[in-house]
Amino acid sequence: MSIDDARTPMNGDGHHDDQSLDDLSSWRTDTYATRLTRLERRNRQVVAVGAGLTAFVVAVAAGPVANGIYDEGPGWLRAMILTLLVAAGANLALAYIRFEEETERIEEAIEHDADLEGASIGDRRPPRHADLFWAGGMVCTALAPLAFLTAAWLAAF
Repeated sequence: MSIDDARTPMNGDGHHDDQSLDDLSSWRTDTYATRLTRLERRNRQVVAVGAGLTAFVVAVAAGPVANGIYDEGPGWLRAMILTLLVAAGANLALAYIRFEEETERIEEAIEHDADLEGASIGDRRPPRHADLFWAGGMVCTALAPLAFLTAAWLAAF
């Protein structure tokens, strides 16, 4: 059985159940290989959002237009933008660390016992607070550009 076979559930006929790929399932129904796939995907998402956040910071901080907006906007809004950027970065970093730690644990378990790959992970919990950090990072990453846009509109009047 290949890794891809272990990651895709089978129906009663022994064929892969494509319908199951569209269903949202609980972390409790994962096999070790499925959990590993989920964690690796989430880490890629965290990195992509972090790259977008970095690009936003560079774009906002690297020009006279942004400086003009900051100079003209209220101080509380500048503080909010900075706070959102720092909170987004911190949350994304903490989420990445948590997901990566769990990825390494599962890889080590599979390395130690190859039969675990297709075995049910059972009650093994997902990384503690990782999804909370991920959600916090996403919210702050979305709100920071909105706050900057608000500052731009306030500076225009």
